[in-house]
Amino acid sequence: MKEKCISMLLAILLLSALLCPAYAYNALSPGETAALDYLAEELQESSEQLMQSGEDVDDIYSDLTWASVADTFPAQFDLRERGTVTPVKAQSPWGTCWSFATTAASETSILNSLGLTSETYEERFGEELDLSEKHMAWFTAKALPELSDYPEGEYPYDPAQAGEGLHLFEGTDTAPLNCGGNYFLSSASLASGVGILKEKYAPYTDAEGLLDPKGDWSLPEEQRFGVSFELKDANILPSPASYDKDGNYVYRPEATELIKTELMNGRAVGISFKADKSMPEMGKDELRAKFEEDLRDITGVSEEEKAFYIDVRVGDVDTADLSDDELRDLIRLRLRINGMAEDTYDLASFDHDQLATILMSRYFSQPYEKIVEQENQRSYMSFVGEDPVIYAQYTDEAKTANHAVTVVGWDDSFSAENWPEGHRPPGDGVWIVKNSWGTGWGNDGYFLLSYYDMTLCGIGSFEYVLNEDIAKMDHLSILEHDYMPSAIASSTLFDAPVYAANVFTVNEDSVLQYVSVMTGDLNTSATASVYLLDEDAVSPTDGLLLDSVTENFLFAGYHRISLSTNLLLREGSRIGVAVSARVPTEAGYRYALVNNSSLNEEGTAAYNELHGDSPLARYAKAVVNPGESYVSFEPGRWIDWVDVTAYIGGVGSNRNAAYDNLPIKAYVYPLQQVEQVHDLSSRIPAAGGEAAICPEDGYLLLDAAPSLPAE
Repeated sequence: MKEKCISMLLAILLLSALLCPAYAYNALSPGETAALDYLAEELQESSEQLMQSGEDVDDIYSDLTWASVADTFPAQFDLRERGTVTPVKAQSPWGTCWSFATTAASETSILNSLGLTSETYEERFGEELDLSEKHMAWFTAKALPELSDYPEGEYPYDPAQAGEGLHLFEGTDTAPLNCGGNYFLSSASLASGVGILKEKYAPYTDAEGLLDPKGDWSLPEEQRFGVSFELKDANILPSPASYDKDGNYVYRPEATELIKTELMNGRAVGISFKADKSMPEMGKDELRAKFEEDLRDITGVSEEEKAFYIDVRVGDVDTADLSDDELRDLIRLRLRINGMAEDTYDLASFDHDQLATILMSRYFSQPYEKIVEQENQRSYMSFVGEDPVIYAQYTDEAKTANHAVTVVGWDDSFSAENWPEGHRPPGDGVWIVKNSWGTGWGNDGYFLLSYYDMTLCGIGSFEYVLNEDIAKMDHLSILEHDYMPSAIASSTLFDAPVYAANVFTVNEDSVLQYVSVMTGDLNTSATASVYLLDEDAVSPTDGLLLDSVTENFLFAGYHRISLSTNLLLREGSRIGVAVSARVPTEAGYRYALVNNSSLNEEGTAAYNELHGDSPLARYAKAVVNPGESYVSFEPGRWIDWVDVTAYIGGVGSNRNAAYDNLPIKAYVYPLQQVEQVHDLSSRIPAAGGEAAICPEDGYLLLDAAPSLPAE
């Protein structure tokens, strides 16, 4: 039997010998040294960008040629007309717009993939489709626990990766849900198996079911890898807003068309931009309830004084009618409510109008000069018409994005003349955008955003693995080493082929159906090869090639690839997953190596010194161990990624970045669970069939791929 197996696979074994090297070396050749020097130099641009903005805001497609993907589009399009847009939600009291935008885009994508509307989904499954923003935001901001958090031998994850992820600085008063995020972070979390989870398992409330920011919003660690729908693709789209080498704004219509294409395919698109405000204005009733909650535990103040404070703050008492002493007393009370020192402001030095400005400002914690600057900043939102007033956003200068929302449609006919003179975009056309500030804001929670907004960035769409067996299986294991949510996905292009690989150990008898890769460029062709490693293997390809598949991906991002044959992997076996990727450029094909990074503790501290007015409360920790990830620049030689990160991390600004393991994963389902859903006995061919059983090698080739469910 084993001879037949070897005979059948001889051709792909020969391909293996040509495709990837078979031995590991500790010493670097001159060619490898040159490749690592080039890699270190290229990554400095990303690490320097991290130091400037905390994340990579550069357009990853700027150096590549690309064209429109469609000839014509309708003048108007709105996914709400398909019934696949879920209700508008409210992110208050936290800065979780990015997780709301991700879940909103995901909900629409899932409905489209299922061929259901929100209404028919509820009829079919007995519940509305509602995904958890809190689950994504909480566990993205919380690193894997430390080994010391558990009794010896009871750590629930790979102990070699303990502590990896995002950490809050000690002593910070920033809540985990208020650290902010972007689509790189949400995509990395989802690809790692952190969600996406249904709202009912992690509702957006505190432990008491309230929206009290002082309440307990934590989630139990055992929920970290809860999954209701498995991620298939997390796409990073190019932005219509680009800038040339001199910093001049350039509009790219092809990027607008690519966003439209995703929308027509049923995928709502997350997008970031510069909003006028970081949160919506509350109505009087909401404000009154908030202030009552703020004052609940404040002592030494009479009920009459509390009521007076609330009346002033909600606008029932005009500050013009108050004396300077009354304003000072109210400011002192607000300082106490916010846990701030009474001498934060030199109250004796301010006149009546200045005192009123401080008391009523949304930027109360900042120095008076910053309050005035913030209050007087330009507004980019225009209000068109009267019944109803249409909210229309256009930012006409380069600013850092501060808000994430979800695009659900477009209108080419919306005239630029709807904006006031002196604040008009150069052309017609708007995105129809779903916000996360509740239905009481904007047009029932929606607004319009100009195609030509100069701050558009961080654009993403999501697709999930779905089928009819959606409720029959509840356990997916992802073999991975990269648990750090990353702020940057860097794609370095080489003239000669380059290979990346990860090595994994299988913890139980499992069926391997997918692997995933990360691409950093448009139109990437990625080849993934799976090897069953020998007992004495010293490289990720030192063994038997089980499968090799190639797929083309239009967008950068995380992509799951279906293997041509499902593979049974026995407990204790080791596999190597090797990946090569090439992309078309003006100079011809080049070869891509993609890796992830974020600011480390040292880098975040340096960033905060540079940006004292907007410091970061968290830093990233990457855990890279020997024998996990490898890279190859020359046939026959692999370099351990531990050595690579040590090499590149010692160069210039790269010292400020945490470099994680390579973003390659394998997706397995426990065999016991698969057998409960699918009768595998009929799929095991007899001797002499097209596939063969090779129990000596610890794997099984199935003649057909059972459709494994998503949830």
